[in-house]
Amino acid sequence: MKPNRIDLRCPSKTELKPGETTTRRNSSMNMRRILLMNLVFAVLFLSGVGEAMVSTFSSISRVEMVGAFTAVTDTRLATAMAAQSQPQPVPDATYAVKGDVRYVQIPITDCVNVTATPIVVGDWMIYPMHTHQRQCQTRGPYDRTLLGFNARDGQLYEIYGGAAGEAPLTYVSEANTLYWDVGFGGSVLRLDAETLAFKDKIGVRATSDSSGVFLDGLYYYGTVNSPFSNCQQPVNPDCGGVFALDAEGNVSYSLNLDKGFRAWIGTGLTTDGEFLYIGTAAQTVGEKSGDETEYLYGCSVVKADKQLNIVASFDPGDLGCYMLPFQGANMDSVAGEIPIGPNELWVQYVRPNDSGMRTALYILEKEDLSERCHLEFDFEPRTQAVGFYAAPTLDAEGNAYVPVTVPDATAVRKAQLFKVTPRCQSTLLMEVPESWAHASPTLADDQYVLFATDGRLHILTLDGQLVRQYELGSDARVLTSPVLHNGAIYVLQEDGTLNIIENSGLEGYGKAIWPRYRHDNLGSGSLLNQRATEPPPGDEDEGEKSTQLAGAFVAVHLEVSTRQHIAQLWPQLERLIALADEYGEKLTLMFTAHWARYVLENDLLNEVHAWERAGHEIALHHHGPSHAFFDGYTNRPDLIQDPSAYRFRTTYQGTMDDLLKMMAPLSERGIVSAGMTDQEYDWHPQLRYQATKSDPEAGPSPDDLLSVPHRVKYNDMPAIEVFNTGYAIGRLEGSGAVTLEDVERALETATAEQVMGLVLNDDTLQNRRFEDVQELFEVLESYGVRVQTMRELLMEFSESGLARASCMDSVLPASWEEGDEASSDLDTSRKTRAGRAFHG
Repeated sequence: MKPNRIDLRCPSKTELKPGETTTRRNSSMNMRRILLMNLVFAVLFLSGVGEAMVSTFSSISRVEMVGAFTAVTDTRLATAMAAQSQPQPVPDATYAVKGDVRYVQIPITDCVNVTATPIVVGDWMIYPMHTHQRQCQTRGPYDRTLLGFNARDGQLYEIYGGAAGEAPLTYVSEANTLYWDVGFGGSVLRLDAETLAFKDKIGVRATSDSSGVFLDGLYYYGTVNSPFSNCQQPVNPDCGGVFALDAEGNVSYSLNLDKGFRAWIGTGLTTDGEFLYIGTAAQTVGEKSGDETEYLYGCSVVKADKQLNIVASFDPGDLGCYMLPFQGANMDSVAGEIPIGPNELWVQYVRPNDSGMRTALYILEKEDLSERCHLEFDFEPRTQAVGFYAAPTLDAEGNAYVPVTVPDATAVRKAQLFKVTPRCQSTLLMEVPESWAHASPTLADDQYVLFATDGRLHILTLDGQLVRQYELGSDARVLTSPVLHNGAIYVLQEDGTLNIIENSGLEGYGKAIWPRYRHDNLGSGSLLNQRATEPPPGDEDEGEKSTQLAGAFVAVHLEVSTRQHIAQLWPQLERLIALADEYGEKLTLMFTAHWARYVLENDLLNEVHAWERAGHEIALHHHGPSHAFFDGYTNRPDLIQDPSAYRFRTTYQGTMDDLLKMMAPLSERGIVSAGMTDQEYDWHPQLRYQATKSDPEAGPSPDDLLSVPHRVKYNDMPAIEVFNTGYAIGRLEGSGAVTLEDVERALETATAEQVMGLVLNDDTLQNRRFEDVQELFEVLESYGVRVQTMRELLMEFSESGLARASCMDSVLPASWEEGDEASSDLDTSRKTRAGRAFHG
């Protein structure tokens, strides 16, 4: 059901010309905040606390600043650095355009080391800053900041100041909470997902530089095991462990030295919903750095149950960790995270496990972590094979896409991307000389792989054919996975440059098993968020679900309402669209005049345009003078009743031409679809497609779930009409609304000429029936049905039913305009047209 080619048209022009930059500066409040931060750090250094923070350890190259906080330090910082009440624009952010790429930069310093792949929360692309101390000079004003790019207004904001992190956040939607594991500023910070306001700090007496997972109401996360005094002098039992925190921040379960476990959790936790999969690094205990005589699960893969009992482990090469004999390199470590396939785990190591001096990718059996096979790569001592925040990604068939940095013939690094089957058969897809491959590739639309190297983004087909390249805003490395959201690609570089590529033609992650780092835009690291995937070839069930249905659409009626009510429902509409985007479904968003005015009066056009560019349709919902919720517009003002007859005492606002002109700014493609009453006299020549009830005198009916698109005439103008009925609308339950059982029955009985039409409305949003909508998407997907817009679906229908019309849908067939005999013979009686629909 997915498109079979990428749209390579140039993105739409922006307000900035290529090469042009603009700096947005804001209030002095931000400068005061920066001065306060500097003052706090100065006090800490003078008190001796800061000494631990900036201690360096020559053999540690991964995390030079591990947040050497004791509980008292954390308290002092929390007191000195009050949480921000709302995000503030970054005053010295610079915005520019380079070719087809928009980008935003903050002051760049030689210490910046941004490694966290952004997560998506509504309109926000959120990521933390981080700096290193590898002979750098200037830390910069935002080295301890959580940043957020707002897609609606295109600005960069400071969400929280006073903490730093290396790993992506985790968005737990059911708890409306963001979990942020921090390496400077505490253990775990929680933020309100709706307001982005700081909630609290929880955790143990150790910091974290990896991502956690949320499972059965508990948040699981791991801690660092640095060689510094805060972990080793004396031995801090909270370092190098895994902990499960409840909603109040209490530790429910732990895996630490008391259980014979002591290893730096440098890899993001992952879960299949039953077990947790943990990748580890150094197992230092006190002075025993590099002493592997006692195995404490260092540099290994560990499988644990929900109570954090170890059920299996895997340790390749030397027991524990292998100390490399190179200046500046320490030991081997599991990289990034452990992606989970149907029956296997994929484990990539940053450095060699033994004296063979080759790094490896291991495929393990998920049941017992036994090795199925492995693939080795050349190792260049001055680099690492893969980033500490990168791992393979898995397509719908279970193949992995593996980044690796290897030496070339002259010992200069080169970036490579491999495709690897679950049996370790590998194909080199791409090689980029003198570059790093330290970011997870991202999979798109079940057809493409996004591969980021120094200063560039490459888009390849899954078999390695180069489709397009983008030059990024700077030439810095990319340590984060490209992100797809609402039709745009986001690429975050090591120096903090955030690149935005719009109108790429890509829709989303498709049915890939593990399409991006941390699995999804929530940063969940969990297969619980994985929708049903198609079984591998040869594994299909004999009873696989199928349907002959020609297509389906879901119309969202944004009803006549008050401004106050619309303001309350708007965030819920955003949630609905985000849910549809997650499933790759395209909605037909039918705006009434009231919702259109709300958009225009509240500067929301950019957001609505973004929805349309992502593939959703902007359409019309109109109630004429015969309807109790009359919207004020009609071609027949003589039919308007007394104002008291209408719910909002509506008065005449203008003709349908006035209505369409007022609504025109909402759509960049033009409004051509409608769901309306009084079409006999209010139909407009701009409109071409109508979705309605089969019987205007009756209420919504499950009988209208299936219909055959048919040609009609309204107001002596041609149109294509189809029927639809309500779903997830509380007031219709028990009468007009269909159930999932109705939907599945219709899918099984539908003919090849029929389409399915469903309606959501304000009631769906107000009562937050998102679980019902999600279940609908899953049922449709299980039958291989993709929700299309009315425009996309009905433009395929001509007089002969399923005959495909021209893809140029800007005009109707000429014969329609001429009023040919076939058209004029159509009976425009609604009841007669109802007989044209076939119902299962």
